Amino acid sequence: MFASNPMREQIVATPGALGSALPELERAVRGVLSTPEIYRIRRVVLTGSGDSRFAAKAAEMAFIEHAALPVEVRPPMEAGRYHAQAAARRDLENTLLIALSNSGAAARVSEATALYRAGGAGALAITRAGDSRLAAAAGRALLLPVPPLPAGPGFGPYLFQFSALLLLAIRFGEVRMSITMDQAQSLRRELTDRVQELGAVIRISDESCRKAAAKLAEARLLEFVGAGPSFAIAEYAAAKMLEAVGRHAVAADLEEWAHLNYFDAAPDEIATHIVIPSGSRAESRAIELIAYMTKLGRGLTVVGAGAAAEAARRLGHAVLDVDSNVAESWSPLLLSAPPALLAAHLAAATGAEYGRGAKGRWADAADGSTVQRSAAWAGAP
Repeated sequence: MFASNPMREQIVATPGALGSALPELERAVRGVLSTPEIYRIRRVVLTGSGDSRFAAKAAEMAFIEHAALPVEVRPPMEAGRYHAQAAARRDLENTLLIALSNSGAAARVSEATALYRAGGAGALAITRAGDSRLAAAAGRALLLPVPPLPAGPGFGPYLFQFSALLLLAIRFGEVRMSITMDQAQSLRRELTDRVQELGAVIRISDESCRKAAAKLAEARLLEFVGAGPSFAIAEYAAAKMLEAVGRHAVAADLEEWAHLNYFDAAPDEIATHIVIPSGSRAESRAIELIAYMTKLGRGLTVVGAGAAAEAARRLGHAVLDVDSNVAESWSPLLLSAPPALLAAHLAAATGAEYGRGAKGRWADAADGSTVQRSAAWAGAP
């Protein structure tokens, strides 16, 4: 049995909470934008900070596939102060900004939303707080259900946002007739099934992630690598190591790893994790890089399955197996669980306080001042 571990407890509780909330969330998605409004959209911009940005990036590919719209993901500072300010009004008028913040209090996300609306774009907030600063800035909000989950670095909230974006993408595709109503209903049923599968992934992965975390305690640097939706998982994984454990961790795009991270002068001190689902478009490149990583002497773990995982096994590396036939665009729903469990177990093993306990040099984070109380930009409306 495991000792008390709030982050792990949240991870374990998430599939049940998300599964119970999906019907309510799907009804909210159907009602938040009218059919004429959806027809008018010519481009979608997704923005958010931290886990919200990772959820947006994780859903980008699915949004393109199902909604059949141009989609881009931008950090809120870039989105508001740069893109919204530089773009011509005619280019913004048929753009929908989807701004994500669980609390609805993230200063830069609210600022970006105000700047897009001032430029002529439509806006939709995805938040659990209908009376929040972000909801007011957007003028409308898709409200996320707020289930009772154990407190800790976010896993449940991240997947609630990812699922909301999947449902929006399906709804947009259904209305715009890039998918049929039957296909849309089949995708919604699949989402319910995949959330149930997530529970099985967590149960199967839990003990192997605990053992893997114990081996990471002395690693100088933690590195997570992925491509496409898996790069979003890599970013999420590095963030959880920083937030939950306080360990320096980096995320790298799979191809950029070969251009940059390959040259680190102490490769045997780096614990590298490649996130790669079975059948990924990046699978062949991952296999090539696994061979290079092996020559360099890097400690390597593959999170996923398929040919890349088998190549790693043959070379003596560890695999946190997530063997599923899930589409790559939906893979963050399942493959995010092992990295989150790694962070939860490593925090427990090292006695780390989440967010450094918001004490001492980190005391400014206690009330959200570092991200929620930042002054609005002088150029904001």
